[in-house]
Amino acid sequence: MSQPTELSVELSASYAHRVDDDIHLVLQLADDVALDASAQLQLRAGKKVVRVPSTASPADGGQRLDARLPAADLRPGVWRVALVSADRGVLPVEARLLNSRKQPVALLPGPTPRTELAPPQPVQAPATGPGGKARAYRAAAQVANRGLQLLPQDKAARYRGILKKAGRRVLS
Repeated sequence: MSQPTELSVELSASYAHRVDDDIHLVLQLADDVALDASAQLQLRAGKKVVRVPSTASPADGGQRLDARLPAADLRPGVWRVALVSADRGVLPVEARLLNSRKQPVALLPGPTPRTELAPPQPVQAPATGPGGKARAYRAAAQVANRGLQLLPQDKAARYRGILKKAGRRVLS
């Protein structure tokens, strides 16, 4: 009999919630897996790995895992859940833990979505030349005019003249 790639989780009997400074995680495994007493629960987010001891007990058609994780050890984000057994190594579980500092934690049961997006199309660089310089000049002029509106009319007119001379040098 071959091992599944990920251990299935019962949707209705699995949950996660905060208890004081910990996160209480309960997983009801649908697959009948023999677990030893030293089984640990592993959560991984990128390169960060957190392992905690878990209590396994028999349940309807599988095993029930109960673990408490220190909330301070889990940064906000999505954590992949796995089971670490002494004899079988790391067994991935079809569940992810969504941790947030501002919202309640959530257990996302089910397989990890496998989406593949098409690679992005290359973007044509805008043509440089007189058209590009003229667009840049118009954009700079609009920004300068907004800023110069704050000044008295006589000072604004003087600075506009200076900016126009500089702009003509850039465009030529």
